[in-house]
Amino acid sequence: MRGPHRFATDRLTLVKEQREDKYARFRHLFARVRPDYLAVRFNALTPAPLPSRDDIFTFAADHGASVLINKPLAQGLLTGKYDPTHSPFFGPGDHRLRKAWFTPQALRIVHDGLQPIQARFGATPGELAPVMIAYCLHRASNSAVLAGFTTPEQVGQNLTPPAHTLTADDVAFIRDTVSTIQQRLDATGEVFLDELPEVQP
Repeated sequence: MRGPHRFATDRLTLVKEQREDKYARFRHLFARVRPDYLAVRFNALTPAPLPSRDDIFTFAADHGASVLINKPLAQGLLTGKYDPTHSPFFGPGDHRLRKAWFTPQALRIVHDGLQPIQARFGATPGELAPVMIAYCLHRASNSAVLAGFTTPEQVGQNLTPPAHTLTADDVAFIRDTVSTIQQRLDATGEVFLDELPEVQP
């Protein structure tokens, strides 16, 4: 079962105030389905849950469910593969065209923000991908990671362990460094470029 998520059509047709509470819908469906597994988008750019909401990993553990983490590399953003001076090309229909995080301004924020991590773990996508996957696996013992790929080389990168086992200090360093990137990205506005804005009073 998929974790709490927003219907894509809601983003295009309803302002935020009119959208269904995705967390309430999730809890209702979870109680009915009682799944053994939850599929959740999670990576170092994922913001911490609000104090008023359940942490999905704790929720899963409390209900005897495992978690399948997807998008651990934030669609390549956390590997340093994008050059902010050269806008990436995405074919027609690619969902990244709808996301502000792939614009030159956002890619510059990511590029600059990743430099401390690259200095510590390595500057290439081949070095960073295993680190970011390992970071996700450190999140909870009841989880596994599903990483996407477009080339055979990326499969090898995703299956290669980091150069050294991440320590608690490493995990905290990644979390704190990427949290700053996430906050700077959020400050630029909505992630989805075609999302209906909030109603202004």
